Amino acid sequence: MYVNGLLEKLKKNRWTLILSSFVGVVLLLLLGMYLAVPSYMFEPQPFTGSFIYNPYEGVGEDAFSNPHYYDFRNEDSDNDGINSYEYGFSLSGTRYLCINYSEKRKMDFPFMQSVHCKQFNIDRLRRENGVVALAHPSHGFKKGELKNLDHYRCIEALSHGDNSLEYWDIALSNGHRVNVVANGCPNGYSDDVNGYSYHTAVLSASVDAASVCKSLETGSAYGVASKGRLSDVLPLKSVDLQGDTLSISMPSVVKEMRFIGQEGKIKFKVNDVDECSYLFSDDDTYIRVEVEQNDGSILYLNPLVRHEFAYFFDWDHCKLMKGRAYFMWAVYIVVVFAFLKNVLVKIIKKNED
Repeated sequence: MYVNGLLEKLKKNRWTLILSSFVGVVLLLLLGMYLAVPSYMFEPQPFTGSFIYNPYEGVGEDAFSNPHYYDFRNEDSDNDGINSYEYGFSLSGTRYLCINYSEKRKMDFPFMQSVHCKQFNIDRLRRENGVVALAHPSHGFKKGELKNLDHYRCIEALSHGDNSLEYWDIALSNGHRVNVVANGCPNGYSDDVNGYSYHTAVLSASVDAASVCKSLETGSAYGVASKGRLSDVLPLKSVDLQGDTLSISMPSVVKEMRFIGQEGKIKFKVNDVDECSYLFSDDDTYIRVEVEQNDGSILYLNPLVRHEFAYFFDWDHCKLMKGRAYFMWAVYIVVVFAFLKNVLVKIIKKNED
């Protein structure tokens, strides 16, 4: 009798039951996605050491005078066959530019994302792509998150509708060696609201995907914001480091060179020169250079950073906390089962009444 009564009630409310079951399954799946995110321990600290890493060391004269320009967002450009796409479906607007990908990732955290969710996505995407860059960071990342996030090597600091140079300096000021990527505007003409088109100049000897990605990761590239035709932009002539002295050379006189350091502060600038030298001071953790040309076009060089050992390597400022992650997963599973048990008990009692 009890079973027959229960079946009768289920028949009368079958659509409600189906809808409730569907919603419940979706919520459980979403909950499972968020619960699967591990915990990370972030230990950011500014660059230190008596050595200085120059990403342009070893770049030949031919590579400087004939850079390869890329707009990884321009579908009309072949980009030497290097494919790219923007990953991310979150309502928070968090996106990643994936360059030289093997397969597009189809899952994402749909709602708000913690810094742990974002770090988890970065680690997963780096396994599947040649280069992962934070896309238009000011739209989907908090400034405080740029202090902590690690394991990525590029940031889309310049793109149409977004200038994230401040976010770039936040990452650099906290010891994350991050290189610039600039994208936007086909055919080398400017149509941005500020009159700029954006490209990434890569100084690789070859244009195959592996060489281009390596140059982006190591930093032998720079961002270009051009006012007119890309062909009219003066390329870099050289970037040399002798001891603590950084020297920048251009093919002809430019309007201004700006040397920018910790917290995005301009440490030195000079006007109307074709070359300039800057001596690293003891408190300079990194220096990046902006070269503004006479037509208003700007080159954004990748940073030279301090490091502690003669052989340069990138510090790991983010560590997976496996013990804490396993403990939290166990707690979440217990809570979910307790909740489901409570719901089932209430349903049974209601049907008994």
